Amino acid sequence: MDDRIFSFINDVLPEEDSGLEALREYASEHNVPVLRRDAAALLRILLFLHKPSEILEIGTAIGYSASVMAETLPHAHIDTVEIDTDMVITARNNFRKLGLDGRIRVIAGDAGEVMASLSRRYDMIFMDAAKGQYAALYDDALRLLGPGGLLLCDNCIFYGKIPDKPEDAPHKHRTIVANMRTFLNKMMNDERLVSSLLNVGDGMAAAYRKGENAGD
Repeated sequence: MDDRIFSFINDVLPEEDSGLEALREYASEHNVPVLRRDAAALLRILLFLHKPSEILEIGTAIGYSASVMAETLPHAHIDTVEIDTDMVITARNNFRKLGLDGRIRVIAGDAGEVMASLSRRYDMIFMDAAKGQYAALYDDALRLLGPGGLLLCDNCIFYGKIPDKPEDAPHKHRTIVANMRTFLNKMMNDERLVSSLLNVGDGMAAAYRKGENAGD
């Protein structure tokens, strides 16, 4: 996205409450990537429209996105998965400070292993973890997403690198680009889903899971 347009969008978006602003400032100071403002605004709209009760998030970091979801939908319960022990501690402390710890459960562990162990159905799954893992997590995400569920995946344009062919990307990014393109191809062509890729934030892939019967 053009930097001027990105700056304009950020300027016109309403300010967040003090607790979320504090999390965003902490993330900026400590170089922790969190959901961009325009993507957070889209997330809120989708939450209001879809009204999920059970949400699974992959990639907690400091807890910003989970806090956005919990504050937007006070009735929702959120399971969020994080592999980094320091981030797990930080996120739990942040949820406690915001009074959200009773509705957000932080699961410490590798996303692939945790998702494989889960059996409950979720109304919404939000993936904001390592981009190169999305393709490997896809089958479990679809298994855990109930009919009528919403799948959202952030960072799907990966700072503008995804349009490049993997062999044309910088060497250290080739695997990520290849894996993300594989993931997007699967998601956009899955007949169980109605999917789109949006130029919001760092690229947001969104999909609605159809009913169990074809055409629902």
